[in-house]
Amino acid sequence: MSRLFWAALLLLCFFPTNPDNFIAQDEPAEPDPFTLSEALALPGVGYGGRSPVYSSSLIAKIVDGSFKAPKPGDKVARSDGTEVEWRKVSADENGWISERNMAYVYWGVESEKEQVVILKARGHSAVVVNGDWRAGDPYNYGYVELPVQLKEGTNHLLFNTGRGRVKATLEQPAKDNSGFSVGRDWTLPDLVVGAPAGTEYLASVNVVNMTPRAARMMAELGGFDTKKRVRFTQVSPMSTAKLQFVIVAPADLEPGEYSLELFVCTANPGEGNSCVTTAEFKVNAKRASEPRKVTFESKVDRTVQYYAVRPAQPLPDAKDKPGIVLSLHGASVEARGQAGAYSPKSWCHIVAPTNRRPFGFDWEDWGRLDALEVLAHAQSTLENDPTKVWLSGHSMGGHGTWTVGSHFPDKFAAIGPSAGWEDFWSYGGGAKHPEELAVSEILTRAANPCRTLLRKHNYSQQGVYILHGDADNNVPVTQARKMRDVLKEFHTDLGYYEETGAGHWWDRGHDAGADCLDWRPMFDMFSRRRLPRMNEVQSVDFTTVCPEHSADCHWARIEMQVKQFAPSRLQIELFPNHGIFEGVTDNVARLSLQLAGVIAARDEVTIKFDGGELKAAWPESGRLQLARDGETWGVVNAASLAHKGPHRYGWFKNAFNHRFVYVYGTRGTEDEIASYIAKCRFDQETWWYRGNGGFDVVADKDFDPAEYNGRNIVVVGNADTNSAWDRVLKDCPLRVESGRVTIGERTIEGDDLAMLFTYPRAGSDRNSVAVIGGSGVKGIKLTGKLGYFVSGASFPDVILYSPEMLKTGTAGVVAAGFLGEDWSVNGGEIVWREENNTGQD
Repeated sequence: MSRLFWAALLLLCFFPTNPDNFIAQDEPAEPDPFTLSEALALPGVGYGGRSPVYSSSLIAKIVDGSFKAPKPGDKVARSDGTEVEWRKVSADENGWISERNMAYVYWGVESEKEQVVILKARGHSAVVVNGDWRAGDPYNYGYVELPVQLKEGTNHLLFNTGRGRVKATLEQPAKDNSGFSVGRDWTLPDLVVGAPAGTEYLASVNVVNMTPRAARMMAELGGFDTKKRVRFTQVSPMSTAKLQFVIVAPADLEPGEYSLELFVCTANPGEGNSCVTTAEFKVNAKRASEPRKVTFESKVDRTVQYYAVRPAQPLPDAKDKPGIVLSLHGASVEARGQAGAYSPKSWCHIVAPTNRRPFGFDWEDWGRLDALEVLAHAQSTLENDPTKVWLSGHSMGGHGTWTVGSHFPDKFAAIGPSAGWEDFWSYGGGAKHPEELAVSEILTRAANPCRTLLRKHNYSQQGVYILHGDADNNVPVTQARKMRDVLKEFHTDLGYYEETGAGHWWDRGHDAGADCLDWRPMFDMFSRRRLPRMNEVQSVDFTTVCPEHSADCHWARIEMQVKQFAPSRLQIELFPNHGIFEGVTDNVARLSLQLAGVIAARDEVTIKFDGGELKAAWPESGRLQLARDGETWGVVNAASLAHKGPHRYGWFKNAFNHRFVYVYGTRGTEDEIASYIAKCRFDQETWWYRGNGGFDVVADKDFDPAEYNGRNIVVVGNADTNSAWDRVLKDCPLRVESGRVTIGERTIEGDDLAMLFTYPRAGSDRNSVAVIGGSGVKGIKLTGKLGYFVSGASFPDVILYSPEMLKTGTAGVVAAGFLGEDWSVNGGEIVWREENNTGQD
């Protein structure tokens, strides 16, 4: 079958077509599914993981188009010159193929015809189907069911196994299906008995689209009142997406389980609504005093997320409002299980976020944002005292306690990490780059938000209680001991306890909760710690490595760094009766001080920073803006929002924080357009799987910037192939074109280059554009498995790749760095590969 046919089919994916384009299955009896029982396996031939680069001599063949079906005994070279070979493997009685050191599994599937089948696979990090990347299921959730188009003849499935085992089948869709089905990934709330009539509860489920066109879909509910607001969701062709719906519960609910029916409808403009599939599901009604699941709409992407709460049970006649313990779960743990591990408390609610998934993002990146969103939602819906907020967590959640607590020291009165770990380099596979390469320092510095001890002095503003079992064979107790030893050098409110003989999870049984989480001495500390009001704070010691991650601590804010993503620290004392702020700064270019509500208004305040002194008039806004000029500080107006600041600071992954939409190019060759569409689909599936998320995809010719006002844009393609480029990237000094890439005054030629970067969206003071760019088909394919949705993989503002990355890893990075405060190249810090230091390639 020609490449032209497949390009045409993929083009249909995002344009309205007749429903008859769905390739229906024959009416006779369904054939047996294709089952992965025998295959070929290959050990690792490169590096991936938590890194902005990856290498694989096998993936290199997919990128350059030279991949062929392997045979037993075929050899594949590694970058170090050694070779490994393909060998036959067979599935066990449970369908799993498991081999020591296995990294890839090749499965050749013979099909007598073109047909749509459902790929049900588990254990793999991703799979390449006939040259296109599709999402995997490395954590064995079991609900990843993706439609794939088989061609007549041999179909090539290459599984990247990740964790050393995989199982898979290719099954026929049900004979009576309309091209759509409801999946098994439900996000459901618990209903609350006694809630007011008309209370709305958000919910969602993934819908599988087996047709070659995008579908605008909605859901209606059977079983309860159906008058409600409706959210339309685009489900991409031959893929899956979460569909949001609303449950409006009656006022006379009784505790128990309720069965409901969901009607899924297409709602394409001009076609009316058509019910295409249904599904039954169950929800529980809980008393307000019982542990329950709570759903909300995330500001990141407007998808439905959930958290669990174990409400406080106040004593009779209690006058004090309860506090909130934000409890972060460990890897593979559900939030509802986390909340259930605590005994009920009379004086605090237990609130357990999800990290967006049971594995999620290690409480980094969007896991960190989920924790903040949940805390804000709980504070707005539960009766609580805002000065009583504490943070705790176990295992991965213990690390989350360290990282979230260090980013936001003024949000938590005390923190209690249990069985926690320091960072990805001490536990978890953080990326290391060769020191001899110039770009390595940039890539290493870009990962500084993940390094908790760079912000160690932030812990001094919180009570800290460290808890660990000394026989823990999952997270070694040395992790806790190191954090204790670092903190005890300066911390004055530090508690530490090791449970003798205890492993990773332990419980003495002294109360209803699990002691490795619900530890009485730790909760005693929490009960005695309160957050100060802003006017009660007389000193601030605060460090950040990225103002967009965290900029504020009480009345002080770091607005801009001298050296981006290096630690920036303020140590300031306030003398409120004299109106004096005195202290030292390190790596701070701009900062601001909140005066109103902190000290009494006066004609002027005195600033004594870094050995200098200045008098500043009381600002009309109540916030004083300061900037460094050489060795001295001066009063300035608030920086233009067009410049970098806490509202928008670069770092490629931050562009995915604000309701982002993908826009792919349609002005290139058929191969290019097909590659762009495949890239969008893979990223959609990956974001759904890893982050329980979703985003829209639109063709450049259908993209109206006004329709997506207030949203971040992800441009897929280049300036020649994507007509949206100049509409959202006006005057951008970074440019990808067909056959070349430009960074400022430097141009690199080649049709196999890839570049990721972020830049302000034209016409917006707050929104960003992320570019996933390729100078040709090989370039865009080079971006295929870049892990920007993987926690711990950190990307600077801009990074330019050559295909050598697939052979040599970091050495294949041509350039990387940070744009200047004004988003310029010349004012920033761009580092080039050594051979490019003297001129134009």
